[in-house]
Amino acid sequence: MMKHTAIGRRSFVKTSLVAVAGIPLGLRAQAPANPEPTTEPTAPAKPLATQRKDTLPMGKIGGQEFSRLMLGGNLISGYAHSRDLGYVATLMRFYNTPAKIRETLEIAEAHGINVINTFVTDDISALHEHWKNGGKMMWIAQVGAGDANGCPHIQLAVNRGATAIHINGDQAESLLAKGQFERVGEIVQWTKEQRRIAGVSAHDLRIIMECEKLKLDVDFYQKTLHTHEYYTSPRPDEIGPVGKHDNSWCSDPQAVVDFMAKVKKPWIAFKILAAGALPPRSAFPHAINGGADFLLVGMFDWQIADNAKLAKRLIEATGRSSSSRTRPWCG
Repeated sequence: MMKHTAIGRRSFVKTSLVAVAGIPLGLRAQAPANPEPTTEPTAPAKPLATQRKDTLPMGKIGGQEFSRLMLGGNLISGYAHSRDLGYVATLMRFYNTPAKIRETLEIAEAHGINVINTFVTDDISALHEHWKNGGKMMWIAQVGAGDANGCPHIQLAVNRGATAIHINGDQAESLLAKGQFERVGEIVQWTKEQRRIAGVSAHDLRIIMECEKLKLDVDFYQKTLHTHEYYTSPRPDEIGPVGKHDNSWCSDPQAVVDFMAKVKKPWIAFKILAAGALPPRSAFPHAINGGADFLLVGMFDWQIADNAKLAKRLIEATGRSSSSRTRPWCG
């Protein structure tokens, strides 16, 4: 039986990650350090428009149908990989007011996106409000590593309405570094005991390799994939799965493409835009042709329509004989 204790994302990161030497910097680097913006007055809830403007290609994970373009949660939660632009996280938080977040969810759903991914302790009150107003957006929750007695984040995710749950990439990499990778398998098992779809996330390809080696009963993988064709990409002396200057999350994209070509489980590719450094018109084809089954993309409200249109066109094009996709669709 898993013990449940309340724990916030920032305090969780501080106690579980910062104290560990050599741990990846990705999660720490994205935490906003500036004060909370002033909260706008809450507007009365309005009925949700149920008529979709468009549809997206779908795929299945653990028997559940998800849109192949998924909504990332960092922009909504206010966590930014903005390199040395320290004001960006606060700017995002001022822009994404509760009303704007609800609007973003409605726009995403209207364009065929039916799932969002956020950390389990992030504020998802706008999502709950979306559900109350008739929205159908599902939620994939990221969780921490827990301990030998269980992972309280799993029960928290269940209580808050998660459809699927996966261990956060930084956490999986920390466990590998500490020689405690068996915990990843336990988290997958605990998640399945709660009748939820279970996944594993990673920046480091070794995480996926280890899961495959151990034949873990994973429903899906979530792995970073992006090129290094951007100005702040890692230099030759920068090594590791996460850029030391918060500038890279996929150290060897070709190795990822080559290995995942042999993997038979659904693959959600994330950080495909290198945290906004790459345009969708180049990043989307790279991920789709590289074998990703789902694209997890952080989007502001004004980006959703164009990204959905692009994703749909590119995914449908893989059915042609001229397609350069390296891996059969999974899910």
